[in-house]
Formats: sequence, C-alpha cells, structure tokens
Amino acid sequence: MQAATKDAADQNFDYMFKLLIIGNSSVGKTSFLFRYSDDSFSSSFVSTVGIDFKVKTVFQQDKRIKLQIWVLYSSRMMV
Repeated sequence: MQAATKDAADQNFDYMFKLLIIGNSSVGKTSFLFRYSDDSFSSSFVSTVGIDFKVKTVFQQDKRIKLQIWVLYSSRMMV
C-alpha cells in the first residue's frame, strides 16, 4: 500500500494522462484496472459503487509517464 501511495503522490514525471473507463455493471472494468495497475486478479470483486481509482507509472522511450486510471460505474440513471 505504501508503494501505491508513493506512486500517486510522486510529481516526477514527463507526461501525465488521465484515463476514464466507463461501462455497464459487471463487465470487468475494475478487474481490468487491478490487472493492469497491480498485475493482480481476483474473481470475487464486489461491484463498484461510484468511482475506483489507481495510478501507474510506465516508461516509454526514456520518458516517465504517469497514468491516472479512473473506473466509473455507468447506469442509465447516471447518464
């Protein structure tokens, strides 16, 4: 948990992108988020209520890129 907090607060990057994943309930948005950001998978996720958020730093062509990845549950009532 400390590494994730440090990564989120780290201001040393070349680029930052904010990604928003929106979709219907129970299609795997949160599973995708955890698989990509933490390289972990759990088949027992509870449905996200509202918003989930992760930060991942990647390196591409000698550049440090910070990704803020947001998962938003979407329903017809929210749109």
